[in-house]
Amino acid sequence: MSVRQFAGYAKWWLLAKAGKKNPLVNTMIINFACNLRCKHCTIHSQDIPGETRLSYDFIVKEMQDRFDSGSRIMYFEGGEPTMWKDGDKDLGDLIRAGREIGYNNIGYTTNGTNVFFTDSDVISISLDGPKEIHDAIRGEGVYDKLMKNLDELRFDGAVFANMVIQRDNIDAIEETAKVVRDSESIDGIMFNFLTPPPYEIALKEEEKKKAVELMSRLKAEGYPIMNSKKGLKLLADEDWSEKCPRYLTVFTVPGGHRFEGCPMTGTDSCKHCGFAAAREYYLVDKGDPKTIIEMSSIFAMSK
Repeated sequence: MSVRQFAGYAKWWLLAKAGKKNPLVNTMIINFACNLRCKHCTIHSQDIPGETRLSYDFIVKEMQDRFDSGSRIMYFEGGEPTMWKDGDKDLGDLIRAGREIGYNNIGYTTNGTNVFFTDSDVISISLDGPKEIHDAIRGEGVYDKLMKNLDELRFDGAVFANMVIQRDNIDAIEETAKVVRDSESIDGIMFNFLTPPPYEIALKEEEKKKAVELMSRLKAEGYPIMNSKKGLKLLADEDWSEKCPRYLTVFTVPGGHRFEGCPMTGTDSCKHCGFAAAREYYLVDKGDPKTIIEMSSIFAMSK
């Protein structure tokens, strides 16, 4: 991390502690379109009214406005964000616009079956398990397509897997960690629990606790698990309706709706949160030095 970036983050944290709480992370759900129909995703099963994507001009203006108020980390989500287009503009144009504005760290989440944009600092690929389990959740042939695209990827930033643990893949945690450990293309894995809905495949609290014990053991054994040590311990705590430091992130969704914090705030889903980042944000807000060090190398600095 450069001295400039470190000083900027230190200034943001000190201002937050002094009461000037502006979002550090700008997350934009730029479209709802996706080429897959994953079991645990509710977007494809809903008849979403109104706009299903954000425009290029809106996104750039929003990025600039949020940067001016203190945001320095930019993430694009979907749907499948690599499918986003507005005329002749694509995700690569958004990444370059964010870079010109001055964001320190820019990333996006993808199922990895479409195309990779390599101007970002971070690429998060969705990985639900080894081949049979991943395909059972996401569709036949999806795993092989993802791995082929990863093998062909030429990227000098960080690639990490994002696993959402649910009833269909809870028994594949260690096997999935081994896939990541043995891959030359993936730098690490971030574990999350499913935030319902759907409720029927969400885990019970005791199941989550046992899973966390396994993940903690694997991390101690040297598996490339990117959740911080303390973040893992907090992952089994379900109700984050009061603990979540919502000011730390802002979400924008198609239609231009803005959420200061998670879009699920105030819903029953918030009481069954499985989002790992909420734990890491909590620890960063508390100024936990070990967590800040663990998280900053991938999620805060430029490549």
